[in-house]
Amino acid sequence: MMIDILHQLLKSTVMYLIQWLEMIIKNITSTISLKRKRDSQTITDTTHDVQLNQRFQVVLSYSELRRFHDFLFVKQWIDVEQKTIVHQLITIVTSLLIKKASDALYCARALMNFVMMIQYRLHDDESLRYMNNAIYRINVLKEVFKQFQHDENFNYFKFHVISHYMNFIRRYEDADDFDIFYMKITHKFLIKDYYDLTNKRENFQMQILHHNTWWVNMLTMKDIILHDLITFRSEIDERMKVMITKSFRSLDLTQLEWSLSEMNSNRRRNWSSNFRFWRIASEIAKMTHIENFLNKLSIFIRESRRKKSEIKSNKYQMNRKEIDFFWINDYFVSVHASIECWRCEDKDSTDSEKLTSKRIQCAFAWQRQMLNWRRDYVYVQEYAENDQENFDIVEALNDRLMKQLQIIITVRDSLRQDDNEKSVQYSKALIELLKFKNNEVLDALHDIIEVEQWSKNTVKKSRYLECRRFYNMSTILRSAHLISTESKKFFYVNNYIDWNTFNILYEENFLKKKVQKTNELASLNRREKTKFTR
Repeated sequence: MMIDILHQLLKSTVMYLIQWLEMIIKNITSTISLKRKRDSQTITDTTHDVQLNQRFQVVLSYSELRRFHDFLFVKQWIDVEQKTIVHQLITIVTSLLIKKASDALYCARALMNFVMMIQYRLHDDESLRYMNNAIYRINVLKEVFKQFQHDENFNYFKFHVISHYMNFIRRYEDADDFDIFYMKITHKFLIKDYYDLTNKRENFQMQILHHNTWWVNMLTMKDIILHDLITFRSEIDERMKVMITKSFRSLDLTQLEWSLSEMNSNRRRNWSSNFRFWRIASEIAKMTHIENFLNKLSIFIRESRRKKSEIKSNKYQMNRKEIDFFWINDYFVSVHASIECWRCEDKDSTDSEKLTSKRIQCAFAWQRQMLNWRRDYVYVQEYAENDQENFDIVEALNDRLMKQLQIIITVRDSLRQDDNEKSVQYSKALIELLKFKNNEVLDALHDIIEVEQWSKNTVKKSRYLECRRFYNMSTILRSAHLISTESKKFFYVNNYIDWNTFNILYEENFLKKKVQKTNELASLNRREKTKFTR
């Protein structure tokens, strides 16, 4: 059987799932509305469409992720929207279903797991076992959706066909990119477009072939001409040069209307060519409204100088605050809008060392809206892998901490000079640490890692930094995507955002745990159904 990921899974099965989840959420919200009405409580904004739209509207920006501001008003889904909904749907609806429809949530997660896994570039026996496990969970728990179907036996051809995907993979070793999308494009450009150029008579087929031959010859000639103009480079040398985490160009602060009021006339003359990108530290602190920015900046300069002088500092020294930090007021600071980091895609197991570029944003006036910061979340390696002093912390958190960018800056140290007798520049990112709930353990039901913000330190005149500090660019591993819960007290880490994060799901004893949880939910449903019929 020919498989078609786009039309069988994304355009059909996933669309069915969205409709069923909408109906379940509608039933839940209508029950809550009736209860509030009986209790004489307000019932505004309790309809399922309002709740769903609100959940999609709070989704944070993320590179290459399309957001849905009016989710339920999407009438005609295009290919890009159907592909991007897979990367956010489950994390969004989790807070709406976790208490009242956990079995539906568990079945939906199994289906999305299958959709994600089937898109791997290469499969082995282990990945096939995981997909068989996902199909088992779908079959056991699909009863929860029967009330929303026209067919009591769940006879949907495109829903049934997913059981044949494993046989197809065993025969052809791959499933990704197997769909009729390319055949439709070929039909459009190689037949329909050329047919419009013919005279529509009996020999139109030969005319189409002649047009196609002519176009191929033109493309070939173009490639031959451009070949002599191309400068070839060694791919290995090029990758070694650029595959480092680094900040991108500085922001033009004049376009952000950041004032120059505190900069005296002498400085303006000396920096006439750079005042667009540089401000003194006190102005940066005033415009960004970052709490204790100058104190943290003074620690950043102090530790950068110690590192340049090859003086080692322990974690207590690195976090110790400066008693007098006002000497930093007149240092020049430049602000950057983004960081480029490199990550392993993990979708293609044939090249486990292949890295792809990812842009992490930390920009003021995002999308031309003043006072609107976009601050992305990142994974940061707090300590070095061979750091024995902090070995227990590193091992417990799997070398990663979840943090949010606050600002990316470059500071010019006028008291230190490099080999060219120019002022030394230091580049770092101010990052706020988030706290993992349950020690970064996946929840047994929704398979999501939860994080929350640290509570504010009530100790006055604390001697050490709290949850915000400057980090080197090299410690930033990759970007992360968080979605706030309905209560907005903590966040879900969206593990469907890419394949690298998705692989976090598959911990030790994954298959055994999922089978046990599936059977537990199925038996609970049977008991409730039996109680209802009695």
